[in-house]
Parts: sequence; C-alpha cells; structure tokens
Amino acid sequence: MNAPDADFIIIGSGPAGVSAAFPLIAAGRRVLMLDAGDDAGSQEENRSVRVLGSDLESLRADDGSSPKLQTPVSRGILERFTRDAGISGDGFKPIGSLARGGLSNIWGAQVSYLDAGDIADWPIDLASLQGSYERVSQRIGISTNADFTTGANSEATLPLGATAADVLRRHKAAKPADGSFRLFAAANAILSEARPGRAACDLRGDCLYGCPSGAIYNSRQDLLALRKSPHFRLLDMQAVSLARDSGWTVKTADGSSFSAPRIILAAGVLGTAALLADLLPIGGKGLRLLNSPTLAIPLLSPARLLRSPTPTHSLAQLGLSLRYGDGASDYVTGAIYEIGSLPAQSFVNRMPLGRKAGRAAFELIAGSLLVATIYYPGDQSRSSIHRDAMAKKGLTIRGGFAEGFEIRAEALKKALRREWKRLGLIPLPGASLAEPGIDAHFAGTLPMGESGPFGTSPVGELNLHPGLYVVDGSILPDLSSKYITMTIMANADRIAHRLAAL
Repeated sequence: MNAPDADFIIIGSGPAGVSAAFPLIAAGRRVLMLDAGDDAGSQEENRSVRVLGSDLESLRADDGSSPKLQTPVSRGILERFTRDAGISGDGFKPIGSLARGGLSNIWGAQVSYLDAGDIADWPIDLASLQGSYERVSQRIGISTNADFTTGANSEATLPLGATAADVLRRHKAAKPADGSFRLFAAANAILSEARPGRAACDLRGDCLYGCPSGAIYNSRQDLLALRKSPHFRLLDMQAVSLARDSGWTVKTADGSSFSAPRIILAAGVLGTAALLADLLPIGGKGLRLLNSPTLAIPLLSPARLLRSPTPTHSLAQLGLSLRYGDGASDYVTGAIYEIGSLPAQSFVNRMPLGRKAGRAAFELIAGSLLVATIYYPGDQSRSSIHRDAMAKKGLTIRGGFAEGFEIRAEALKKALRREWKRLGLIPLPGASLAEPGIDAHFAGTLPMGESGPFGTSPVGELNLHPGLYVVDGSILPDLSSKYITMTIMANADRIAHRLAAL
C-alpha cells in the first residue's frame, strides 16, 4: 500500500486555504495544497496592460456590473471560472476564481467582525473565534481611514477622501436620535506602513487593477511564507474529483492523483459545491445557497461640487449600518466610495452623452460624487444550486429574493433618503438592485451544526464523509449583512488549530 502524499491536502489557495495551512504546518503536519492557478500575476504587468488589458478589455461595453468586476484582471478571473468550473446561472451571476489567491485578487478588502448576536445560532461561540480574528488581523495588515485634520489615534491610518470626510463630519454633528443609522471610517486590509515584500499604499488609485505595490492583502502573498516551510508543498493542479478508500484521493485535471487521510476544501462556496456534486444527494430542491442582495446608490454632495478629488485609495471610505427590524439579523451594512478614485469609464458609459462629453462632465463633478453599496443579510435571498441535467457534472444556480423583499427594499430606500438628506447628500437616478451573485458573499450550503446530509460538524467535517473537511464560506450556518471574508479566514484558522491537535 502506498504511503499518503501528505497528512492534509488543501484544495484552494484563497484566504480560507492559506488560513488553514498556517496552523497545520506550525504543528509539523505535512500539507499539500492543490490550486488551479499559477504564480503569474498582475504585479508583473505594466500599468497600461493592467488598466486597459492586453486586448483592451476596459473599453468593452458596460455590462452593468460593479466597476471592480469590469477591470481586465477581474474579467480574466471571472471568465476563466465561467469557462472551466462548469457552473452556470439562471437569474444568478456565478462569481468564483481559479486564479492563485482565489477571490482575494478582486475582493473589496473591507474588514468586518461578527458579534455574539450574529452567531447566536452557530454551534460555536464568539470566544472560539476571537483568537483567530486577532491572528488573521495581524497577518494581513489592516488600516482605518482617518481625517488627519481632526487628528488620528494610534491605529494604522490612511487619508480619508475630502468628500467622505465632509460627510462623516456632518454625521458626527447631527447623529440620528434613535441610533438606527451608523456611519464610520472604513477599515480595509491595506497597508499604511510597509512590510517585508509589501509596500505601503501609494494613493495612486490602482486598487482595482491588481495593486502592484502589494499594499492590499492578497492570499497569494501568504504563499511566500508558507513555501518556506519544509512541511508545505504547492502544486499548480486543478482538483476535479474526490474518492474515498482507506483515506481520500484527489484526482486532478491532468490525470494525476494524490492521497491523504484528511482533505480540506477551501475552493470557495461554488468551487466546493462543484467538487462535492457526486458525493452529496442534491435532489430536485437543490442545495440551499445564501447570498446578500445588494443595492447600489449614486450620491451627489453639493458642498463638494466643482472641487477636485483628493488623493486616496479606491477602496471603501466609509462603512455604514442601518437597522430595519427587530430581529437579530434585521440590519443592512454597506460602504461609501469616492467615485473620483474609481475607474471613470464605468460611469462615463452610463451617461446619456457621447464618450468625450461624458468624460468631460464626469471630470467636472467627480470630486462631489459618491456611491453607496448596501448589503442585506442572506435570509433575504432565495438561491439554490442544482445538478445540470444536460451535463454529467455541471451545476446551475437559480437566483432569487425572499418573499416580500421588494417591499423591504423600497422601505430601506425611503429610510436611507432621510439619512442622505441629513448628511447633505442628494441620491441620483440610477439606484439599482444587483443580480443575485454579484455580491460574491456566499454561505450556508454545508452549515456547521446541521444534522442532515448537507450538514457539517463544528470543525467543518461533512456528516456523510468522515475525513472530508470544509473551511470556506460553505459552512457558515447563516449570512449576516456584514463583510464575511475576515470571518471565513478566522473560522478556517480555528478549525485548523483543532485539526492540528488531532
């Protein structure tokens, strides 16, 4: 009998995969990571290629999606996933990545932490995540935006854009009486001070184009540290199937196979579902998928009209939250971005003007424009994953919203209009509800603590398949409206520490 290739095989090099790898190799466990990506990245390309694309992808017609999904690096990642993952959408935009570093190549990098109320129905408590939150935060580097004209505390900070700073000052001067609406400086996984191998943010606004300085956290950066360990090995191979005998065997697209007593799936919710399609009883009802309905609202700040934007990054400037009900999850969160630091083309293409006139108009008012993105909790979605009857292993995701969601969305817009008025902002025409999936906030397919065939244990082990563990968003039992990448990483770290002790 052949010896196993590793103690653990991790599938996926995204934020969850690397977070699981560190505790295992620290404990001396042999880890083999299989990933469909390679070591080539946007950092090696010149700026014109990163901004315009090698085939001028940036000049394609606007498809209505988020600006961050229309950059050349995003288009390349998403188009490859659509082509090779075998996942299609029906009223749903499947977002995933087969690139090195997973979706951290194109994530928004905003950081949120869940509280005890957010995980009240989970089979773990907040204390079990706290140490992992701290370890992940220290590893990836986090900075809070700050208005230096009002002073800054000892936290690592980056300059807040002038329009965002003006809005925040207005909020602090006249907070809503009931406290239902909160506005605060956003925290992002971006460096204000250099680290080995990563430069500090240079405020050039290249955030959506691959961040050549490495200031924005990308899990591919962690692979440099992991590869220094004699216990870690990374192979550029796409896992395509799993089989169990005395242990587990992973087969790859090139016909190779690798074995280990324990497999850790960190391929992202959709990628993990595809790998497990033959191992789960996905019937006519499909596999439940939670995602966050997302609303985008353009805003004008008259007080900043005709003023130039100030140098800042193009990640979230401000974070916000607004409660709309009495339930623990009845609140939305979101972010406010300065449009002056975002790609002009995405906005010019939506103006009822010619390209030249549109660009001139945009440059004239860009310093006074903001866009707010609002995320609902996952219980407001109704999406599911189904086997594709026309293909042996293909999956189709059917997207939708919870009953009565449209009414709640209109009520939210009305409540937000009151807040925008208080902040001196004017909502512009063009507010839109995104197609399900665009948010890429996915969870709930294989929830921890559920006893059924799709459930997993508190350490992510599939009920039906001992030795097969999941550490990505699939196992989050529910989905609050908060940004979940930090929690996914912390939960992967927590699980890996438990597995390292076995």
